[in-house]
Amino acid sequence: MVRFGVISYAHPHALRYAATIRANRRAKLVAISGDGANSGLAKIEAKKYGAKFYQDYEKLLRDESVEAVYIAIETYRHKEVAIRAAEEGKDILLEKPIALTLEDGKEIVKAARKAGVKLMVPFNPRFTQPLQKAKEMIEKGEIGKLEYIYTISEYVKPPMFLEGIDTSWFFDIKKSGGGGFMDTAPHGIDSLFWLTESEPIRVYADIGPKIWGFQVDDIGTALIEFKNGVIAVLTAGWANPKGYPYGLEIKYYIVGDDGFLDIRSAYPDFTVYQDKTEKIFWERADVEGIVNAFIDAIQQDKEPPITGEDALKNLAVVLAAYESSKTGKAVKVEL
Repeated sequence: MVRFGVISYAHPHALRYAATIRANRRAKLVAISGDGANSGLAKIEAKKYGAKFYQDYEKLLRDESVEAVYIAIETYRHKEVAIRAAEEGKDILLEKPIALTLEDGKEIVKAARKAGVKLMVPFNPRFTQPLQKAKEMIEKGEIGKLEYIYTISEYVKPPMFLEGIDTSWFFDIKKSGGGGFMDTAPHGIDSLFWLTESEPIRVYADIGPKIWGFQVDDIGTALIEFKNGVIAVLTAGWANPKGYPYGLEIKYYIVGDDGFLDIRSAYPDFTVYQDKTEKIFWERADVEGIVNAFIDAIQQDKEPPITGEDALKNLAVVLAAYESSKTGKAVKVEL
């Protein structure tokens, strides 16, 4: 059994991860810290789950009963907290993006490698059954040679619509690194790496405050060219209105030269278009899959499916997209 601590409820994902860890038979939620935003909520959650509460994450890290941590603090503090967690020998599940800059992200990866701890950044789509089925079909050549992917990486409601949670830091670029695109695009970018099994070469993007008039961007679209010739178009952001009945929207159109897949993975359905059409439905269980994969990496002493290096490459694409949007030119992806 892996004993977890949750550091901060600044990111609302902490609510779902804490519940998932608590329900996992191979995990135990033993401690929660109240650093960053929503300290009061963190304290309530600790009481709810019978976990120890620490106001200071340093005290949680020094708790020898904690073996692994899920870090959901504001992005600008990822480097500080993740490096300290590595130094204390804790395996790390670090909320995305890995850091504000590639330099900070590299320091996190270096610290984790030096300490010999597991470092995983959770990106949800590859853990949904529809995309896992798509991956299997691509690998078997069932839709022919992969040519093109269009994805709504994530459309979600702006975080200000989340009741009872302070999300003001999402709108402070010094703390978040960006707005809706930074918040949601990394999920889809990871799935593109995974589906194409190729390296990104160039990015052309348009990102900005298109819908809500925030000081930060709320939506963006990026065209990503991969080394193997696949072209991907990704749209992501805070596009859903307050009255939208679902929490999020995720869609993929995956085109091969012998068919295409039409996937909605947030509330999953999956359609295969070839000479015949087949439609399949699944339940969504992505966070459970992430937690199980992280536990597997710890217990089996193997690399997690999404490494720190993968998260760095992901951030490189996101930052290249922002640079492209700023300059109006395609930007080469460089680590």
